[in-house]
Amino acid sequence: VYEFSNLEFSDVADFLLVYIDEAHPSDGWAAPPMENFSFEVRKHRNLEERIFAGRKLLEHFSLPPQCQLVADCMDNNANVAYGVAYERVCIVQKNKIAYLGGKGPFFYNLKDVRHWLEKSVLHF
Repeated sequence: VYEFSNLEFSDVADFLLVYIDEAHPSDGWAAPPMENFSFEVRKHRNLEERIFAGRKLLEHFSLPPQCQLVADCMDNNANVAYGVAYERVCIVQKNKIAYLGGKGPFFYNLKDVRHWLEKSVLHF
């Protein structure tokens, strides 16, 4: 997995993680447990449950302080608008989608995101 620190681009970009509808709810299409992490997250029935699930995520995986976590509304408008289902990298610039990566978990590429950000830094 190729990753980069959002510290590298924090002077030219704001980072946001949007927690959307649970991909593998325990009362739906549950995923097998991961090695060190076992999550029991039901399908979100209200916004409070979705926010609670996002907080559980932060207990196990830390985000850099430059990246904030928010929750999608219960009508899943961010998920629908960006065609996420269930992971996707998107760069919004001047209220328009400037970069839309492939759908995850198999078709997005963080190397492409880095390249786009590096190229864009030259234009700031």
